[in-house]
Amino acid sequence: MEPIERSRKIPHLPVLAGLMIVIPVLVVAGCTGNDMVLDGTKWVLSGSLSNGTLAPPLAGTTITLEFTGETISGSAGCNHYFADYRLRGTAITVGPAGSTEMACMEPGVMEQESAYLTTLPRAATVAIAGDTLTFSDSAGTTILAFTREVPPAPQPLVGTNWTLDSFYKGDAVSSVISGTSITAIFSDDGKVSGSAGCNRYFGSYTTTGSSLSIGSLGSTKMHCTGEGIMLQEMQYLAALEKTGGFSIAGNRLSLADANGTTLLSFTGE
Repeated sequence: MEPIERSRKIPHLPVLAGLMIVIPVLVVAGCTGNDMVLDGTKWVLSGSLSNGTLAPPLAGTTITLEFTGETISGSAGCNHYFADYRLRGTAITVGPAGSTEMACMEPGVMEQESAYLTTLPRAATVAIAGDTLTFSDSAGTTILAFTREVPPAPQPLVGTNWTLDSFYKGDAVSSVISGTSITAIFSDDGKVSGSAGCNRYFGSYTTTGSSLSIGSLGSTKMHCTGEGIMLQEMQYLAALEKTGGFSIAGNRLSLADANGTTLLSFTGE
């Protein structure tokens, strides 16, 4: 897929033609008596209601759903989405969601994403049977089905080539400017380096458990003329220096500040 565009503001926005932005997304409720354990679980879409049957996602695309605390998030097939959720029995409450604003060019991908995010708010009940999670509408019809995700082994922080895909700031999440690449490599001698989108940067880091501290950074002094590139670079380097912790899930690295607020999200290879 060739992602283009950037930037996403979370507040209440409509779905735009072609691009999936902010819509109400599901919220799941906790159970009384037999509590349904959703926090910390991850799911992969296996089917969504289409023409009366549950149809699988397009070949080559993966749609995911993850519960973390009172937040749901995942990939809608192209963009990352996120929303708050709460629990009441098996009922589902809908909250506003945000997403990144990339456009994937393969046929049907954006239409599938729009359909998925439009279907989520229709959910009225949730059920788990073994490794299957389903959402049904108010009439009891299953509209989405997921299988439990088997988490891949986390990639190591040190030695992995991490490529930035998302900035987080307050209630906004932004993708990297099209045509730029921002990277980070943590070496076993306590050094971090990479590309900030225009210049090469370098510095030191220390880790203790899940804590991560990055010292003052230096960089080369080139000037790139593309719109927003130098501002993006400045914001990235500033975010790195605010890092207080990290987490890795499979090939995804998240850097957070000292309060646990996510700053940057990378994919690794």
